[in-house]
Amino acid sequence: MASSFVGETRFPKNFKRYARQFPLLELDCEPGSVPGKARLQSIRAIAPEGFVFSLVLPSRLASLETGPELEHEWKSALGVARLLRAKWWVVRTPAEVRPTRRSRESLTAMVARLKETGMRVAWEPRGVWDETAAGDAADAMGAVLIQDVAREIPRPGSVLYSRLLALGRGARVGLSLADTVVERMRAFEEAYVVVEGQGAREIQTALGLATEDGELVDGAAAGAGLLGLDGADEDGDSDEDDDAVDGDAEDDDAAFDDEDEAVFDDDEDK
Repeated sequence: MASSFVGETRFPKNFKRYARQFPLLELDCEPGSVPGKARLQSIRAIAPEGFVFSLVLPSRLASLETGPELEHEWKSALGVARLLRAKWWVVRTPAEVRPTRRSRESLTAMVARLKETGMRVAWEPRGVWDETAAGDAADAMGAVLIQDVAREIPRPGSVLYSRLLALGRGARVGLSLADTVVERMRAFEEAYVVVEGQGAREIQTALGLATEDGELVDGAAAGAGLLGLDGADEDGDSDEDDDAVDGDAEDDDAAFDDEDEAVFDDDEDK
């Protein structure tokens, strides 16, 4: 396994500490749940080299709805992607998106639009899609099918994107299940695993990427380029300062056009 990335699906209160433990974070771009622009600039500045941000497309867009009123949601999601320099889009289609010709055509068009951003696309179908139909559709669209490798043997390929689903309140991935997940990850050149609930640290431990206190070991991201993570504290700042906006991040404001600026409320730091 050349590269492995493990992370969670919830926004951490202390991102600097989180980035010492995990090399991947999946964020939901649902309107109302996205952190403010200053907060996004801050975590982008803190993120170490090679850290991967993955963005879940808003549900109305993933439902394949159309109309001019949805353009704001598109622009908002694109603004987040640019700020974080995200690497993945996650399209989670609901059960209403069935394996019909019309749905396939709409999905193909959406994936093509998302790939124009230079990001990769992972697709998570809900509902009546069986594994074969979903896999064939993903391949045809040029997307990676999201699978739960804790419950099923993944389809063969070079890239894995897996979501380990939470099973009730306080659900977690134990060490024995983490070993199973890691064994299935090893068949891929790249493996991205997000954990709902608890258990991401157990997978990091099973991969040999974490120390006893949960932090990543130097260079242990298996080719991911996550070296020298302690550099995040070279300035001697405390964890309480993590939310401060780094001055370098402010220099990137020019990357946004006027429409992008309107997406964020600078006074709101969620």
